[in-house]
Amino acid sequence: MQLFEAVPSELFSVLASPNRTLYADALDILYEVYRDNSMKISEDLLYTMLRNRLERQLAEADFNGEDIDEDELGDVSGRARFLIRKLGSKGWFEKERGEDFAEYIIVPGYSSTLLEAFHQLRDDAPLRGYSFVYGTFSSLTVARENGNAYEKMLAVYSAYDNTEALIKMLKTVYNNVKNYFQLQIDMQDVNEVLSSHYDDFGQRVVEAYIRPLKIKDSVPKYRVKIQTILDEWLEDDQILLDMANVAFQDRRKDSLAACRADLLARIYWVKDRYDNLETDYLEEIDRQVRRYTRATTQKIENLTNRNQNVRGNLNYLLTALSRNQRAGDITEKMQAVFALPEQSFLSEKSLWYRRRPGKRQPGDCVFIEEPEPGEEAKAELAALLQSEYGRAAVEAYMSRCFGAQTVCFSKDLAPGNDHAYVMSMLAALGSDSPQSFYTIEDLPGSFSSGGYTIPQLKFARKERRK
Repeated sequence: MQLFEAVPSELFSVLASPNRTLYADALDILYEVYRDNSMKISEDLLYTMLRNRLERQLAEADFNGEDIDEDELGDVSGRARFLIRKLGSKGWFEKERGEDFAEYIIVPGYSSTLLEAFHQLRDDAPLRGYSFVYGTFSSLTVARENGNAYEKMLAVYSAYDNTEALIKMLKTVYNNVKNYFQLQIDMQDVNEVLSSHYDDFGQRVVEAYIRPLKIKDSVPKYRVKIQTILDEWLEDDQILLDMANVAFQDRRKDSLAACRADLLARIYWVKDRYDNLETDYLEEIDRQVRRYTRATTQKIENLTNRNQNVRGNLNYLLTALSRNQRAGDITEKMQAVFALPEQSFLSEKSLWYRRRPGKRQPGDCVFIEEPEPGEEAKAELAALLQSEYGRAAVEAYMSRCFGAQTVCFSKDLAPGNDHAYVMSMLAALGSDSPQSFYTIEDLPGSFSSGGYTIPQLKFARKERRK
């Protein structure tokens, strides 16, 4: 069926007129009247809401070229009557006269569908993802517990419809993330980028759809349970036959065999989709969200530091050239110096490509010969060891630390500078020497002084042999 076989041919003409904003507001009011009232909608109620809600727009509207009567054009009430007549003539609703001789509004099915879609597009409140996964699990669980063939058949069709709706929602989320890439191109203010990321993207995409799929309506949480119930029904021929019988009685298909084949196809389709939901949809959405987050971070960094680094200056220059219609000559001259590919959205590869290193080839071995130290170097080393850090210097340092005492501790060494710290370490290392006049004992903990830390040690003089 063609589109205009299902809807009147002039249905959308009001949205292409100069007063399309006024007509769009009137259609939204028509939707509210249709949604919030009973089966019968009075024309007087629609007229009252149009007149009260659109009083200023009706007074300021220019109806030149419209088929409005002079009497209707004279005041706001007449213009509101004209709106009702206009929308009715284009097929947005029909009229019928009730038993009380009052006029009532009848909204056809195609009109109610379009009105609801228009209202959702106008609604600023973020939409929430429906619990398709939990709904599938619940319907299958209840049908299995009740044991009714009709309910099991309905649960299979419900699982199929919910899975289709879930995949449609995931595709919508994926494309919404792509749309935020495009929106970033025209943003040149840091606050605008932050608001778009945290308010719009965070609330309308992450909180509304992605987070529920990860926590509440989780696919990994219910996937195995859903597939287990479907596998039980697939393995039981009697259950399949009973479901096919009630499906045939419900006129789902033309024959019993066709009903059974249709049920099997739907069950296998649901099982297969749940096997691939994580890899084909959820993980791809996660990758897309990560790419968008990286692009947003880089955008904020560029806008924040654009007057302080080369990247920011280049970004400012290219933006200015893109907005200048007379910059063609300058751009052509820059082509010889810069590579300026056209970009349609920001991604992790929009501004730069990560350089991939080539495969490393094994090369020839390089032998390193370490020359033997000369006699002069050996003499310098020996002199250094026997200088202020020699054994005699360490013994003298420890004698000063002991004083007249037979025992001292790490705190008595006072490692508050480089020299004292090195001497304390050499004293600990040299305690094993037979020539040393002291022994050490390890204690738990450590001691810090002047930014230096050494282990807790106990130094004790050796007893002299008589």
